[in-house]
Amino acid sequence: MRTFLFLSMCLLAPLPLRAAEPLRLASDAWCPFVCASGEHVAGGYLVDAAAGALAAQGMEVAPLLMPLNRAVQETVRGRIDGVYAPAVDARLRLSVPLAYSRACFYTLAGSRWRYAGLASLDGQQVGIIDEYGYDDGQMDDYIMRHRGQPGALKPAYGQAAGLSNLRMLLHGRVAVVLEHEAVMARLAAQEQAAARLRRAGCLERRLPLTVGFAADHPMAAAWQAALASGLREMEASGALQALRRRYQLPDD
Repeated sequence: MRTFLFLSMCLLAPLPLRAAEPLRLASDAWCPFVCASGEHVAGGYLVDAAAGALAAQGMEVAPLLMPLNRAVQETVRGRIDGVYAPAVDARLRLSVPLAYSRACFYTLAGSRWRYAGLASLDGQQVGIIDEYGYDDGQMDDYIMRHRGQPGALKPAYGQAAGLSNLRMLLHGRVAVVLEHEAVMARLAAQEQAAARLRRAGCLERRLPLTVGFAADHPMAAAWQAALASGLREMEASGALQALRRRYQLPDD
């Protein structure tokens, strides 16, 4: 009788919930925000901040390395769960900003050109990274209007696009490159080229760096809320400030 009762209770007891799969978040190498070692993600401020914030809400993250435009497409199609640092896109539900990044124009040290608003770009070809956002404002609008005009823009593609732009600048194949300040600092150090570069003005508006989820995904709002809650906890505990110091980013 006792055995029968025990078996009955076991059958009626609820089964434990299966552990949720890790969230697959992707982007290309864009250190110090998304850093890579070979073909794998190796940390970075956005990677560590998102992982820490979601871990505080009981969620795990599996970061993936792929070109940004592909990461956006894979997110929209539901093949991965989200993308680090996408540009504004109606197909995506964007999280609260994890950080803000200022984009600046760079020339060789001997150049006298300086950015002084969009009018100063007339007649100037600027090296950019295709599909990247720079300020969610006037500069991104300028890029959209001039996309496909080689005389105005020289886009680079792929996971090494930032390094490609820097090398084009160093070899005189483009006179001006637009890049986020913290990213260019890393690239210039990597190429031992800091002394050869000149910062020639910066955009007025900083770009909010977010995580994007597919707008029509049934879990997008829950993931967005979980990330926001976790970031608040990390800010209150000082963990975000520690991450900013680790990756040599300014406090926002």
